[in-house]
Amino acid sequence: MQRKYLKKENILTITNLLSLIRILLIPFIIWLYCAQKAYLCTIIVIALSGFTDIIDGKIARKFNMVSDVGKVLDPVADKLTQATLVICLTARYPWMWALLALFAVKECLMLLWGYLTLKITDTIHSAKWYGKLSTVVLYAVMMILILFVDIPEAGAEALMLLCGGIILLSLVMYGRFYHAILDQAPSGSQQQKTLRTARNVVLGLIWVGIIVICFLHRKELSAEEIARYTPGNPWLAGIVMLALFALKSLSIVIYSGVLYAANGILFPLPVAILLNLIGTVIMVTLPYQIGRRTGASAVDDIRAKYPKTEAIHSLRAKNDFLFSFLVRMVRLPSDVASLYMGAVHVEYKKYLLGSLLGMLPHTITYPIMGMSIQDIRSPQFIISLCAEIAYILVASAVYTLYRKKNKADQ
Repeated sequence: MQRKYLKKENILTITNLLSLIRILLIPFIIWLYCAQKAYLCTIIVIALSGFTDIIDGKIARKFNMVSDVGKVLDPVADKLTQATLVICLTARYPWMWALLALFAVKECLMLLWGYLTLKITDTIHSAKWYGKLSTVVLYAVMMILILFVDIPEAGAEALMLLCGGIILLSLVMYGRFYHAILDQAPSGSQQQKTLRTARNVVLGLIWVGIIVICFLHRKELSAEEIARYTPGNPWLAGIVMLALFALKSLSIVIYSGVLYAANGILFPLPVAILLNLIGTVIMVTLPYQIGRRTGASAVDDIRAKYPKTEAIHSLRAKNDFLFSFLVRMVRLPSDVASLYMGAVHVEYKKYLLGSLLGMLPHTITYPIMGMSIQDIRSPQFIISLCAEIAYILVASAVYTLYRKKNKADQ
Protein backbone atom coordinates (compact mmCIF):
# COMPACT_ATOMS: atom_id res chain seq x y z
CA MET A 1 0.00 0.00 0.00
CA GLN A 2 1.31 3.47 -0.87
CA ARG A 3 2.49 5.38 2.19
CA LYS A 4 0.62 8.57 3.04
CA TYR A 5 3.66 10.80 2.48
CA LEU A 6 4.17 9.52 -1.10
CA LYS A 7 0.69 10.36 -2.39
CA LYS A 8 0.54 12.59 -5.46
CA GLU A 9 -1.39 15.39 -3.73
CA ASN A 10 1.37 15.62 -1.12
CA ILE A 11 4.09 16.09 -3.75
CA LEU A 12 2.67 18.48 -6.38
CA THR A 13 2.09 21.55 -4.19
CA ILE A 14 3.05 25.22 -4.41
CA THR A 15 5.05 24.99 -1.20
CA ASN A 16 7.15 22.13 -2.54
CA LEU A 17 7.73 24.11 -5.75
CA LEU A 18 9.04 27.04 -3.69
CA SER A 19 11.40 24.67 -1.85
CA LEU A 20 12.65 23.41 -5.21
CA ILE A 21 13.25 27.01 -6.33
CA ARG A 22 15.47 27.53 -3.28
CA ILE A 23 17.56 24.54 -4.30
CA LEU A 24 17.87 25.87 -7.87
CA LEU A 25 19.10 29.24 -6.52
CA ILE A 26 22.15 27.62 -4.91
CA PRO A 27 24.32 27.55 -8.10
CA PHE A 28 23.60 31.28 -8.60
CA ILE A 29 24.76 32.05 -5.05
CA ILE A 30 28.03 30.17 -5.66
CA TRP A 31 28.57 31.87 -9.04
CA LEU A 32 27.86 35.38 -7.75
CA TYR A 33 30.02 35.05 -4.63
CA CYS A 34 32.97 32.96 -5.84
CA ALA A 35 33.22 33.87 -9.53
CA GLN A 36 31.78 37.38 -9.81
CA LYS A 37 32.63 38.68 -6.32
CA ALA A 38 29.27 40.44 -6.50
CA TYR A 39 28.58 40.45 -2.78
CA LEU A 40 25.52 42.72 -2.84
CA CYS A 41 23.91 40.61 -5.57
CA THR A 42 24.73 37.50 -3.56
CA ILE A 43 22.88 38.98 -0.56
CA ILE A 44 19.87 39.77 -2.77
CA VAL A 45 19.67 36.17 -4.01
CA ILE A 46 20.06 34.84 -0.46
CA ALA A 47 17.29 37.20 0.69
CA LEU A 48 15.09 35.95 -2.16
CA SER A 49 15.76 32.38 -1.07
CA GLY A 50 14.85 33.26 2.51
CA PHE A 51 11.69 35.04 1.34
CA THR A 52 10.48 31.92 -0.49
CA ASP A 53 11.13 29.97 2.72
CA ILE A 54 8.88 32.31 4.71
CA ILE A 55 6.19 32.38 2.02
CA ASP A 56 5.95 28.61 1.58
CA GLY A 57 5.42 28.19 5.34
CA LYS A 58 2.60 30.74 5.38
CA ILE A 59 0.96 29.20 2.29
CA ALA A 60 1.25 25.70 3.72
CA ARG A 61 -0.50 26.71 6.95
CA LYS A 62 -3.15 28.97 5.43
CA PHE A 63 -4.23 26.63 2.61
CA ASN A 64 -3.60 23.39 4.49
CA MET A 65 -0.77 22.31 2.17
CA VAL A 66 1.35 20.85 4.95
CA SER A 67 2.66 17.49 3.71
CA ASP A 68 5.24 14.95 4.81
CA VAL A 69 7.13 15.47 1.54
CA GLY A 70 7.23 19.19 2.31
CA LYS A 71 8.51 18.47 5.82
CA VAL A 72 11.49 16.76 4.17
CA LEU A 73 12.01 18.97 1.11
CA ASP A 74 11.84 22.28 3.03
CA PRO A 75 14.67 21.49 5.49
CA VAL A 76 16.72 19.87 2.70
CA ALA A 77 16.56 23.12 0.73
CA ASP A 78 17.48 25.09 3.86
CA LYS A 79 20.42 22.86 4.80
CA LEU A 80 21.85 22.80 1.29
CA THR A 81 21.69 26.60 1.14
CA GLN A 82 23.24 26.98 4.60
CA ALA A 83 26.03 24.52 3.80
CA THR A 84 26.72 26.40 0.56
CA LEU A 85 27.11 29.71 2.41
CA VAL A 86 29.44 28.24 5.03
CA ILE A 87 31.58 26.49 2.41
CA CYS A 88 31.85 29.68 0.33
CA LEU A 89 33.15 31.58 3.35
CA THR A 90 35.78 29.01 4.36
CA ALA A 91 38.21 30.56 1.85
CA ARG A 92 38.06 33.87 3.72
CA TYR A 93 37.75 32.69 7.33
CA PRO A 94 39.82 29.62 8.38
CA TRP A 95 37.70 29.07 11.52
CA MET A 96 34.68 28.58 9.26
CA TRP A 97 35.89 25.00 8.78
CA ALA A 98 35.15 24.32 12.46
CA LEU A 99 31.66 25.76 12.03
CA LEU A 100 31.18 23.61 8.92
CA ALA A 101 32.24 20.49 10.85
CA LEU A 102 29.77 21.26 13.66
CA PHE A 103 27.04 21.92 11.12
CA ALA A 104 27.79 18.62 9.34
CA VAL A 105 27.76 16.62 12.58
CA LYS A 106 24.43 18.15 13.59
CA GLU A 107 22.78 17.44 10.25
CA CYS A 108 24.09 13.86 10.12
CA LEU A 109 22.69 13.18 13.58
CA MET A 110 19.41 14.87 12.64
CA LEU A 111 19.17 12.64 9.58
CA LEU A 112 19.82 9.55 11.69
CA TRP A 113 17.32 10.54 14.40
CA GLY A 114 14.69 11.37 11.79
CA TYR A 115 15.16 8.03 10.05
CA LEU A 116 14.93 6.01 13.27
CA THR A 117 11.89 8.00 14.40
CA LEU A 118 10.21 7.36 11.05
CA LYS A 119 10.87 3.63 11.44
CA ILE A 120 9.34 3.59 14.93
CA THR A 121 6.40 6.01 14.61
CA ASP A 122 5.87 6.31 10.82
CA THR A 123 5.82 10.08 11.36
CA ILE A 124 7.95 12.93 10.01
CA HIS A 125 8.28 15.79 12.49
CA SER A 126 8.38 19.47 11.55
CA ALA A 127 11.18 21.82 12.56
CA LYS A 128 11.11 23.04 16.17
CA TRP A 129 11.60 26.62 17.36
CA TYR A 130 15.24 26.00 18.26
CA GLY A 131 15.88 24.63 14.76
CA LYS A 132 14.31 27.75 13.24
CA LEU A 133 16.36 29.98 15.56
CA SER A 134 19.53 28.20 14.41
CA THR A 135 18.53 28.78 10.78
CA VAL A 136 17.81 32.49 11.29
CA VAL A 137 21.08 33.12 13.18
CA LEU A 138 23.15 31.23 10.61
CA TYR A 139 21.60 33.15 7.70
CA ALA A 140 22.10 36.49 9.50
CA VAL A 141 25.75 35.77 10.34
CA MET A 142 26.58 34.52 6.85
CA MET A 143 24.95 37.55 5.21
CA ILE A 144 26.86 39.95 7.49
CA LEU A 145 30.18 38.23 6.72
CA ILE A 146 29.46 38.24 2.97
CA LEU A 147 28.36 41.87 2.80
CA PHE A 148 30.92 43.44 5.15
CA VAL A 149 34.21 42.28 3.67
CA ASP A 150 36.37 44.47 5.93
CA ILE A 151 34.82 43.35 9.22
CA PRO A 152 37.54 43.04 11.95
CA GLU A 153 38.82 39.52 12.56
CA ALA A 154 37.69 39.58 16.20
CA GLY A 155 34.19 40.62 15.13
CA ALA A 156 34.00 37.84 12.53
CA GLU A 157 35.14 35.25 15.06
CA ALA A 158 32.60 36.49 17.62
CA LEU A 159 29.83 36.07 15.04
CA MET A 160 31.04 32.56 14.18
CA LEU A 161 31.11 31.67 17.89
CA LEU A 162 27.56 32.94 18.29
CA CYS A 163 26.46 30.88 15.31
CA GLY A 164 28.26 27.78 16.56
CA GLY A 165 26.73 28.16 20.03
CA ILE A 166 23.19 28.37 18.62
CA ILE A 167 23.83 25.33 16.38
CA LEU A 168 25.09 23.39 19.41
CA LEU A 169 22.04 24.45 21.44
CA SER A 170 19.77 23.28 18.62
CA LEU A 171 21.62 19.95 18.46
CA VAL A 172 21.20 19.36 22.20
CA MET A 173 17.50 20.29 22.14
CA TYR A 174 16.80 18.06 19.15
CA GLY A 175 18.74 15.28 20.85
CA ARG A 176 16.44 15.50 23.88
CA PHE A 177 13.35 15.61 21.64
CA TYR A 178 14.30 12.55 19.60
CA HIS A 179 15.64 10.70 22.64
CA ALA A 180 12.16 10.84 24.20
CA ILE A 181 10.70 9.29 21.04
CA LEU A 182 13.40 6.66 20.55
CA ASP A 183 12.95 5.55 24.17
CA GLN A 184 9.74 3.93 22.92
CA ALA A 185 11.82 1.36 21.03
CA PRO A 186 12.37 -1.88 22.98
CA SER A 187 15.73 -2.19 24.75
CA GLY A 188 18.19 -4.07 22.53
CA SER A 189 16.11 -3.42 19.39
CA GLN A 190 17.71 -2.85 16.00
CA GLN A 191 16.89 0.87 16.19
CA GLN A 192 18.72 1.23 19.50
CA LYS A 193 21.71 -0.73 18.22
CA THR A 194 21.82 1.41 15.04
CA LEU A 195 21.70 4.59 17.10
CA ARG A 196 24.55 3.45 19.36
CA THR A 197 26.69 2.33 16.41
CA ALA A 198 26.08 5.55 14.49
CA ARG A 199 27.00 7.63 17.55
CA ASN A 200 30.30 5.78 17.90
CA VAL A 201 31.02 6.18 14.18
CA VAL A 202 30.30 9.93 14.26
CA LEU A 203 32.50 10.44 17.33
CA GLY A 204 35.24 8.35 15.74
CA LEU A 205 35.12 10.45 12.57
CA ILE A 206 35.30 13.66 14.62
CA TRP A 207 38.44 12.48 16.40
CA VAL A 208 39.97 11.30 13.13
CA GLY A 209 39.32 14.77 11.73
CA ILE A 210 40.94 16.41 14.75
CA ILE A 211 44.00 14.14 14.46
CA VAL A 212 44.32 14.83 10.71
CA ILE A 213 44.06 18.59 11.25
CA CYS A 214 46.66 18.46 14.02
CA PHE A 215 48.99 16.41 11.78
CA LEU A 216 48.61 18.77 8.81
CA HIS A 217 49.28 21.79 11.04
CA ARG A 218 51.81 20.14 13.34
CA LYS A 219 54.42 22.87 12.68
CA GLU A 220 51.99 25.49 13.97
CA LEU A 221 51.13 23.46 17.08
CA SER A 222 54.43 23.91 18.85
CA ALA A 223 54.32 25.48 22.32
CA GLU A 224 55.82 28.72 20.94
CA GLU A 225 53.27 29.04 18.13
CA ILE A 226 50.34 28.27 20.43
CA ALA A 227 51.56 30.75 23.03
CA ARG A 228 52.08 33.42 20.36
CA TYR A 229 48.59 32.87 18.91
CA THR A 230 46.61 32.57 22.14
CA PRO A 231 46.89 36.13 23.57
CA GLY A 232 45.06 37.49 20.53
CA ASN A 233 42.19 35.05 20.97
CA PRO A 234 41.93 33.78 24.56
CA TRP A 235 38.12 33.50 24.55
CA LEU A 236 38.06 31.53 21.34
CA ALA A 237 40.81 29.20 22.58
CA GLY A 238 38.96 28.68 25.88
CA ILE A 239 35.69 27.82 24.15
CA VAL A 240 37.47 25.39 21.83
CA MET A 241 39.08 23.65 24.82
CA LEU A 242 35.73 23.34 26.62
CA ALA A 243 34.22 21.92 23.45
CA LEU A 244 37.01 19.30 23.39
CA PHE A 245 36.17 18.39 27.01
CA ALA A 246 32.55 17.88 25.93
CA LEU A 247 33.69 15.77 23.01
CA LYS A 248 36.02 13.75 25.22
CA SER A 249 33.11 13.02 27.60
CA LEU A 250 31.40 11.05 24.84
CA SER A 251 34.44 9.05 23.79
CA ILE A 252 37.29 7.26 25.61
CA VAL A 253 39.66 7.87 22.68
CA ILE A 254 41.68 10.62 24.35
CA TYR A 255 43.03 10.81 27.90
CA SER A 256 41.71 13.77 29.90
CA GLY A 257 45.24 14.55 31.10
CA VAL A 258 46.12 15.66 27.57
CA LEU A 259 43.43 18.35 27.73
CA TYR A 260 44.49 19.39 31.24
CA ALA A 261 48.11 19.77 30.07
CA ALA A 262 47.05 21.62 26.89
CA ASN A 263 45.36 24.30 28.99
CA GLY A 264 48.66 24.72 30.86
CA ILE A 265 50.39 25.40 27.54
CA LEU A 266 47.69 27.76 26.29
CA PHE A 267 46.87 29.84 29.37
CA PRO A 268 48.33 31.31 32.57
CA LEU A 269 48.13 28.78 35.43
CA PRO A 270 45.08 30.27 37.29
CA VAL A 271 43.07 30.41 34.03
CA ALA A 272 44.23 26.91 33.06
CA ILE A 273 43.09 25.47 36.40
CA LEU A 274 39.73 27.27 36.16
CA LEU A 275 39.18 25.94 32.63
CA ASN A 276 40.17 22.46 33.77
CA LEU A 277 37.61 22.59 36.57
CA ILE A 278 34.86 23.79 34.22
CA GLY A 279 35.94 21.20 31.65
CA THR A 280 35.82 18.49 34.33
CA VAL A 281 32.25 19.45 35.22
CA ILE A 282 31.30 19.14 31.55
CA MET A 283 33.27 15.91 31.14
CA VAL A 284 31.64 14.11 34.08
CA THR A 285 28.13 15.52 33.60
CA LEU A 286 27.32 14.59 29.99
CA PRO A 287 27.93 10.81 30.26
CA TYR A 288 26.30 10.82 33.73
CA GLN A 289 23.10 12.25 32.24
CA ILE A 290 23.20 9.75 29.37
CA GLY A 291 23.62 6.89 31.81
CA ARG A 292 20.82 8.22 34.02
CA ARG A 293 18.43 8.27 31.06
CA THR A 294 19.34 4.82 29.75
CA GLY A 295 19.07 3.26 33.22
CA ALA A 296 19.32 -0.46 33.94
CA SER A 297 20.15 -1.45 30.37
CA ALA A 298 23.26 0.76 30.53
CA VAL A 299 24.38 -0.91 33.78
CA ASP A 300 24.19 -4.37 32.19
CA ASP A 301 26.07 -3.22 29.06
CA ILE A 302 28.81 -1.47 31.08
CA ARG A 303 29.32 -4.41 33.46
CA ALA A 304 29.52 -6.81 30.53
CA LYS A 305 31.99 -4.67 28.56
CA TYR A 306 34.15 -3.45 31.47
CA PRO A 307 34.73 -6.19 34.09
CA LYS A 308 36.41 -3.67 36.42
CA THR A 309 32.98 -2.15 37.11
CA GLU A 310 32.23 -5.31 39.12
CA ALA A 311 34.73 -4.05 41.68
CA ILE A 312 33.04 -0.69 42.10
CA HIS A 313 29.56 -2.23 41.94
CA SER A 314 30.18 -3.85 45.32
CA LEU A 315 31.27 -0.51 46.82
CA ARG A 316 27.91 1.17 46.30
CA ALA A 317 26.65 2.12 49.73
CA LYS A 318 24.51 4.86 51.22
CA ASN A 319 27.24 7.49 50.93
CA ASP A 320 27.09 8.63 47.28
CA PHE A 321 29.78 11.28 47.83
CA LEU A 322 32.36 8.79 49.11
CA PHE A 323 31.35 6.30 46.42
CA SER A 324 31.87 8.91 43.67
CA PHE A 325 35.20 9.96 45.15
CA LEU A 326 36.48 6.38 45.33
CA VAL A 327 35.33 5.50 41.82
CA ARG A 328 37.62 8.23 40.46
CA MET A 329 40.53 6.33 42.00
CA VAL A 330 39.82 3.17 40.00
CA ARG A 331 41.70 2.64 36.73
CA LEU A 332 38.50 2.88 34.73
CA PRO A 333 37.86 5.33 31.85
CA SER A 334 36.28 8.49 33.26
CA ASP A 335 33.41 8.35 30.76
CA VAL A 336 32.57 4.72 31.63
CA ALA A 337 32.55 5.53 35.36
CA SER A 338 30.26 8.52 34.72
CA LEU A 339 27.87 6.43 32.61
CA TYR A 340 27.76 3.79 35.32
CA MET A 341 27.09 6.22 38.17
CA GLY A 342 24.35 7.92 36.18
CA ALA A 343 22.77 4.56 35.39
CA VAL A 344 22.69 3.48 39.06
CA HIS A 345 21.20 6.89 39.98
CA VAL A 346 23.91 8.26 42.23
CA GLU A 347 22.69 11.63 43.53
CA TYR A 348 24.07 14.24 41.11
CA LYS A 349 25.21 16.89 43.62
CA LYS A 350 27.16 14.37 45.68
CA TYR A 351 28.43 12.70 42.51
CA LEU A 352 29.70 15.99 41.09
CA LEU A 353 31.41 17.06 44.31
CA GLY A 354 33.03 13.64 44.80
CA SER A 355 34.18 13.54 41.17
CA LEU A 356 35.64 17.06 41.32
CA LEU A 357 37.57 16.32 44.51
CA GLY A 358 38.78 13.00 43.14
CA MET A 359 40.06 14.64 39.94
CA LEU A 360 41.20 17.94 41.48
CA PRO A 361 44.92 17.05 41.76
CA HIS A 362 45.04 16.21 38.03
CA THR A 363 43.53 19.61 37.12
CA ILE A 364 46.49 21.26 38.87
CA THR A 365 49.50 19.01 38.25
CA TYR A 366 48.93 18.48 34.53
CA PRO A 367 48.76 22.18 33.53
CA ILE A 368 51.93 22.82 35.55
CA MET A 369 53.64 20.02 33.61
CA GLY A 370 52.18 21.43 30.39
CA MET A 371 53.48 24.95 30.97
CA SER A 372 56.97 23.62 31.75
CA ILE A 373 57.04 20.85 29.13
CA GLN A 374 59.93 22.48 27.25
CA ASP A 375 62.20 21.99 30.24
CA ILE A 376 61.38 18.68 31.90
CA ARG A 377 64.30 19.20 34.30
CA SER A 378 62.76 22.35 35.73
CA PRO A 379 61.64 22.28 39.39
CA GLN A 380 58.02 22.99 38.34
CA PHE A 381 57.85 19.95 36.06
CA ILE A 382 59.62 17.59 38.48
CA ILE A 383 57.55 18.65 41.52
CA SER A 384 54.23 18.41 39.64
CA LEU A 385 55.20 15.01 38.20
CA CYS A 386 56.16 13.70 41.63
CA ALA A 387 52.92 15.08 43.09
CA GLU A 388 50.92 13.30 40.38
CA ILE A 389 52.70 9.99 41.02
CA ALA A 390 52.28 10.39 44.79
CA TYR A 391 48.55 11.02 44.39
CA ILE A 392 48.13 7.92 42.21
CA LEU A 393 49.95 5.78 44.81
CA VAL A 394 47.98 7.23 47.73
CA ALA A 395 44.69 6.88 45.84
CA SER A 396 45.47 3.25 45.01
CA ALA A 397 46.31 2.54 48.65
CA VAL A 398 43.13 4.22 49.94
CA TYR A 399 41.00 2.37 47.42
CA THR A 400 42.60 -0.99 48.30
CA LEU A 401 42.14 -0.42 52.05
CA TYR A 402 38.53 0.63 51.58
CA ARG A 403 37.77 -2.47 49.51
CA LYS A 404 39.29 -4.72 52.18
CA LYS A 405 37.32 -2.94 54.91
CA ASN A 406 34.15 -3.20 52.86
CA LYS A 407 34.64 -6.96 52.39
CA ALA A 408 35.37 -7.42 56.10
CA ASP A 409 32.16 -5.59 57.06
CA GLN A 410 30.18 -7.84 54.75
